[in-house]
Amino acid sequence: MLDIAGDPRGDIVGHLENVSIQFADTKILRDVNLQLLKGQLHMLTGPSGCGKTTLLRALNRLNDCFDRHEMIGSICLKLSEGEVDVHLLAHKHLPLLRRKVGMVFQIPNLLPGSIFDNLLLPLKIVAGLDSTQAVARCEKVLIQVKLWDEVKDRLNNDASSLSGGQQQRLCLARALALEPEILLLDEPTASLDPENTKVIEELLESLKQQYTMVMVSHCPAQTERLADKIFRLDGQQVISG
Repeated sequence: MLDIAGDPRGDIVGHLENVSIQFADTKILRDVNLQLLKGQLHMLTGPSGCGKTTLLRALNRLNDCFDRHEMIGSICLKLSEGEVDVHLLAHKHLPLLRRKVGMVFQIPNLLPGSIFDNLLLPLKIVAGLDSTQAVARCEKVLIQVKLWDEVKDRLNNDASSLSGGQQQRLCLARALALEPEILLLDEPTASLDPENTKVIEELLESLKQQYTMVMVSHCPAQTERLADKIFRLDGQQVISG
């Protein structure tokens, strides 16, 4: 990765400076400034269409997947490889960035195949682990997301056979298996019932000290329950935080 010179800033692991984003002629975000702190859950809140998901995707360059996307400003993240300016990274470095800054989407994005395939394939293809290492990592993350006891006897079953809450935990396990340093979560409980939402929330609480997290939520009660830091967006800007 590209090293960016800069002074160490304590527990600050990310800072956005004057970030503006637009798609075609539509401005989504304007002059956003904020800091991310190590081991905290940062919540992005605000009305629909205010740019929360766009801001989240900017942290690992997923907005690049859309046509006529333009960003100005600086997004610097302090990762194990050094401090990097995300916007300046060459395309060849994006796969590593997206391993280090993993993402869990609102709707579980399962891979075709079995429960085990959903974990093994990324570990072998993306992380380059051999079979023994990959299997050990799979068990570790399934235990971490409290899914192991529920699926250990049916790992070869199709992943789509899982309940919605189990599917979301499997997607979270897949992100964690690649050993990210920052975890992005785009309304991970929006499609779940209250019981499964509680399970995911308790899981996120348990992960707080291990990962720096940035999460989008429309639910004020959830925001108050989980957030260490709240950024409220409106009118294309962060209006409080």
